[in-house]
Amino acid sequence: MGKSTNFSGQPVLSQLIKLMDRHKINVLASKSGANRYTKHLDGYSHLVVMLYAVLSNLRSLREVCLGFAANATRMNHLGIDHMICRSTLSDANKRRKSCFFGSIYRSLYSRYASVLSDSLSKKEVYTKLYVMDSTTISLFSQILRGTGRNSKNGKKKGGIKAHTIIEENIDLPVFVDFTAGVVHDHELMKRLFDLPYGSFIAFDMGYTDYLLWRQLDEAGYRFVCRLKDNAKFKIIGQRKCPEKNILADQIIEFSYSKYVERTLTEEEMRHRRGRRPKTGVVTVKKRVQGTYRCRRILRRTDDGKDTVEFVTNVLDSKEMSAEQVCETYRRRWTIESLYKKLKQNFPLKYFLGDNVNAIEIQIWVTMIAYLLLRVMQVKSMSKLAFSNIVMLTRVTLGAYIDIITLLNSPRLDWNLLEQQRARWLASQKYRQLDLFDTQMGVTF
Repeated sequence: MGKSTNFSGQPVLSQLIKLMDRHKINVLASKSGANRYTKHLDGYSHLVVMLYAVLSNLRSLREVCLGFAANATRMNHLGIDHMICRSTLSDANKRRKSCFFGSIYRSLYSRYASVLSDSLSKKEVYTKLYVMDSTTISLFSQILRGTGRNSKNGKKKGGIKAHTIIEENIDLPVFVDFTAGVVHDHELMKRLFDLPYGSFIAFDMGYTDYLLWRQLDEAGYRFVCRLKDNAKFKIIGQRKCPEKNILADQIIEFSYSKYVERTLTEEEMRHRRGRRPKTGVVTVKKRVQGTYRCRRILRRTDDGKDTVEFVTNVLDSKEMSAEQVCETYRRRWTIESLYKKLKQNFPLKYFLGDNVNAIEIQIWVTMIAYLLLRVMQVKSMSKLAFSNIVMLTRVTLGAYIDIITLLNSPRLDWNLLEQQRARWLASQKYRQLDLFDTQMGVTF
C-alpha cells in the first residue's frame, strides 16, 4: 500500500493559526498591556494554547498541559518555545484581560468579513440586516448571578449572558458583551446606536422599550420586533391586506412613562448641596412621558393554527410590504442557529477557570475558533455540515495533512487505498502458482 498523497508540512492546528497575523496580535498586546509582567506565556502563546484546548474539547488544565506535552514535536510549527504548566496557564487566565482576545476577534472579523459574506442575501430588501439577541451559559457555581428562582435545596447555578449583534449575511457576531445572567436584555440596547446609519435591526420581544424605539427611529434606524401579548396600544389607522396570510396591517400608538437618568448641568451643580463625587458627574432621575407610533402586522402562521404579531417603524407599505416585514423577522433565526453551533460543537459547559475573566477568555477564543473554521469552510468550498468540519478538525488537529483537501474530500485517502488494493489483487490473479508444474512434462 502506498503512502497518503494528502500531505502537508504543517499540522492542521498550525494551518489554522496561519490565518492570523502574529505581528498584528503583538501590536494589540502592546496596546492593551497584555504582555506586561510575563516571561514565557505571552499573549500570542496564550491564544495558541487556548485554541488547542477549545478545538480539542479539553475540559481541564491538566488535560491541556498533558496534551501539549504529547505534541512537543509540533511546537516548532506553533511558534511556542516553552512548555506550559498548569499554574502558569491558570494565572494567565485570571490576570490577562479578556478584552485583549476580544480585540483579536474584532481584528479577524474586519479582515475576513468580506470573505464570509453570503451573496444570496443581497436579493433581500434590506441587505444590512443586523440581529440582536442574548444567550445564557450556565456556570458550575454562583460566580455570576443567574436567572430564575432558587431550587428546592436552596442552591442555584450562576450564569453568564452573552449579548450579541450579528450581521445576518455573515453569520458572525459584530458586537459581544458579557454580563451576569440576571441582567435584562434591553439594558444593552444602547449599543445599537453604534451600528451604521440606516441599518435594519431585528430583535425579539425581550427588547421592548418604547422610548428607545423612538430614539432609534429618530436616529435613522429601522427595526422589526415581536409584539407582546399584553401590550397596550391605540389603533390610529387600518389598511387593506392583499397578502394571503396577513390578517391586519395597522398604524398604532404606544404610550410610555418611565424614569431616565440625566446629568446635572453646571448651573444646577452650583445650587446643589453636598460634596461633589470623585467622578465629577452627578445624575438624577427624570420622568419622561410620551407617545410613539408604529406599524402593527398580524399574520397567520404557516400551519394556520395560530397568529403572530409584528411591530415595525417602517410605516409606508410601499417601502416595505407586510409580508416583507414578516420575512425580515424570520431571518432573525440566524442568530439562534449561531448559538446552537457554538454550544453544540465547542466546550462551553466546562471552563478552565473559576473566575469571570477566565470564562470570558474561553468564550472569546471559542468565537475565534468558530471564525477560523468558517474561513476554512469557505476557502475549501466544502459542503459538509459545520459539526462534521469541527469533528474532522478535532481528530486531525496534530496530523500533517492539508485541511482544505481534507474538507473537500474526507474519503480521498481511503479511495486511493481501495484503488491500490484493487490493482494489487488484479496483479496477483495472474501470479497464482499451479498445483502441477507443466514445464516438467508431468501429465495425467
